[in-house]
Amino acid sequence: MNRTEVSWFEEKALLLLRRRENARTTYAAPFAPEVRWAVARLFARHFLTHLKAELRKPDTVEQWDYDELPAREATEAICAHVRDEFSIAEDEPLPEQNLIKIWIGLEDGYDYESLSFVGYGHVFLCRLLDLRDGTPESLGRLLGTMRGVLAKIDYEGRHLPVSLFLHLENLMRELMRRIARESLPQFQPEADNLVVLQSLVYAHDMYEYFEGVIVATLAENVRLLHGILPEEVATELKRHGSVTPHYVPDAAVLFTDFEHFSTAAEQLTPAEIVERLDTYFSAFDLIVTNHGLEKIKTIGDSYMAVAGVPQPHPDPVCAACDAALDILAAAERISGPHGWKIRIGLHVGPLVAGVIGKQKFSYDVWGATVNFASRMESSGAPGRINASAAFHARASRQYRWEARGAQTVKGLGTAEMFFLLGKRPLG
Repeated sequence: MNRTEVSWFEEKALLLLRRRENARTTYAAPFAPEVRWAVARLFARHFLTHLKAELRKPDTVEQWDYDELPAREATEAICAHVRDEFSIAEDEPLPEQNLIKIWIGLEDGYDYESLSFVGYGHVFLCRLLDLRDGTPESLGRLLGTMRGVLAKIDYEGRHLPVSLFLHLENLMRELMRRIARESLPQFQPEADNLVVLQSLVYAHDMYEYFEGVIVATLAENVRLLHGILPEEVATELKRHGSVTPHYVPDAAVLFTDFEHFSTAAEQLTPAEIVERLDTYFSAFDLIVTNHGLEKIKTIGDSYMAVAGVPQPHPDPVCAACDAALDILAAAERISGPHGWKIRIGLHVGPLVAGVIGKQKFSYDVWGATVNFASRMESSGAPGRINASAAFHARASRQYRWEARGAQTVKGLGTAEMFFLLGKRPLG
């Protein structure tokens, strides 16, 4: 896009903003009280025609928006309020035209007789009062009521697009303009201007409300996505709709598991199990983040993290050693002398990383390195950190170790193993 095109868009945007601001400013300007009263009372009488039809509907009619009162009771209250505010007696003849029914009939796919409009009834009452009063307070009540009703609608469950509400407001504005021109020719063009300006301000606030909802929803979705996937992986997924699997030549894998977890869990309620695991794993999350590892997943009482994915790590082995030592200390602190005992396994080597799933995404790693790291955990001992020979060889000088010799590895024969004891003193 060149600078000329940018300028054109900027000019259009500024023009739109000026029109919206001018509509609000002009709407706040005084209209003659007799014009306001005539317009508001005209639509109040049409509204009463709708409310009487609402009261004839069965109690089982579908209601789009929640109201604290039952639909019939709420409608009766709105009806009484309209009559009181606009001095409309019970015996005063009402228009045959049902404003809301005509309005709904203009939009295909919706049956007036099968729907309840209690929420919109509250909004329309405030609209009438604002047409009559034209004060900042009356406009604030209208816009606040509109936002409150919109917040209660189940858009996803009812498959309602945001654009529908802006479209319906456009239809309502043009319908009100037509009725005002036909019924109040003596007050033209002021009556038409009053209807148009209120609608512009109303529609603009509705647009801002939905824009805020969309922005907040997108931000929450991004937060949740980044909670599931590494940031750069989440960014690639958002941009391209998929993530390219990649080969990682050097990564340190850490597994943890609790000794006799199944037996211990039998003594706890489900809520207690989840609460206790959450306490452990929340502490582990903080530790692996501080040491530059990426948490991959938890499976039951098992926790897995990797140093070197999705970005290469300058020293994945030392990072995994430091994380393992801190995890062991945290687990012992949380458990106390009579709590769960943790086993930790470490291995280093190449692996493959990528995202699986279409509806529920999962970032995972695969390969012999991952499998062997899991075997290091299961071949270890409670309260100990068990590392492979390859892992030990990469960090033998910086840390203290206890050689275990050749140990049996389930399904893989035997392998040299080492217990990580701690860091060597500097100097």
